Amino acid sequence: MKLDEKLNSLPLTKSNPKTLESIFGTIDILPMWVADMEFQIAKPIQEALIERVMNSGFGYEYKPASFFSAQKSWYQNQYQIDLQQEQVLYSPTISTSVAILLENFSAEKDGIIIQPPVFMEFRDVIRKTRRKVIKNPLQLINGHYEMDFEDLSEKAQLTENKILIICNPHNPVGRVWTRKELEEVVRICKRNDVLLISDEIHKDIMLFDHQFTSLLDFQNTYENIVVCTSEAKSFNLCGITDSMAIVPNEEIRKTVSKTLKKYNLGRTNALTSIALETAYREGGPWLKEVIKIIETNVDHIQSALQDSKIGIIKPEGTYQVWLDFRPLFDDSKEMFKHIIAESGIGMNAGHWFGREGALFLRMNIGTETERVSHAINKIIKAVP
Repeated sequence: MKLDEKLNSLPLTKSNPKTLESIFGTIDILPMWVADMEFQIAKPIQEALIERVMNSGFGYEYKPASFFSAQKSWYQNQYQIDLQQEQVLYSPTISTSVAILLENFSAEKDGIIIQPPVFMEFRDVIRKTRRKVIKNPLQLINGHYEMDFEDLSEKAQLTENKILIICNPHNPVGRVWTRKELEEVVRICKRNDVLLISDEIHKDIMLFDHQFTSLLDFQNTYENIVVCTSEAKSFNLCGITDSMAIVPNEEIRKTVSKTLKKYNLGRTNALTSIALETAYREGGPWLKEVIKIIETNVDHIQSALQDSKIGIIKPEGTYQVWLDFRPLFDDSKEMFKHIIAESGIGMNAGHWFGREGALFLRMNIGTETERVSHAINKIIKAVP
């Protein structure tokens, strides 16, 4: 599978000149930071979209029975989940769903627990809804990130801490949480009546035989669970798809649905529906090929870094790599400026994901191996 050079001319967020200038201080940069892929979408999806556009009527639409049938089959085959249509609510983004959950099931100044270093929009939506960020930092032990269950238990016991947001697979460190780990998370939340939100948007990008376990597997154990997800990352459809909040609890679902209707969110988009339905039915082979390329890219980076002081936390899922510059720098901001300026590769600063990510960089490797090879060689040459 090759990168389509035409993608470089599209108005993508990661290559927006104004954005590059504001973040990296230059537009002369190879952008490998925003979490979307650079592969052409699967041919069946392309063809279905073209056919739909040729049928150029775009009146108000609804999702047909064939959509839900395809979605249900995908969830059964991929994750052994018996997805119930009535449990699924649609919203523009996962952050939209999280904000709605925070505003309905916590009060201003209540604590919302997150596990940094973690997707920065969690912190942003907590602050924008005037809640308090409560950190349950991940622990890096022998090159492997783990949850601190003792700390989580202590913080979940505090009555002002109402909600826990986890990320599975974890962005940016690439952990795929095991069933045993998730069982302990559920046990702690149930014991303390903490609403548990799981962002599972990277669930389809499983690397090196790691197995994904959804929190939906625990809905019969604990009823206050909401899974926020999308197939946008899976099929490189971030600019066209919406997201889902899967809510087994009927009372929680009614409340979220009421807010979605209040703001007229969740309306069916014709192209989104056809893209997703086709992805569910015919996107599997393309996805498997993409995963092979990402695994090759990870192996290539590991090999390139063998004689370097730069470390890598090998991802178990996602198409991001978490690069470790702690042996080389003391100041995170200076490290970021130096590596970006000297390499010309645009990456996410680790401290954007919380101070726990200081002296790390996140690099997007959802692209062809030749580009990854070029980037990692430039990064190696950039170190002092």
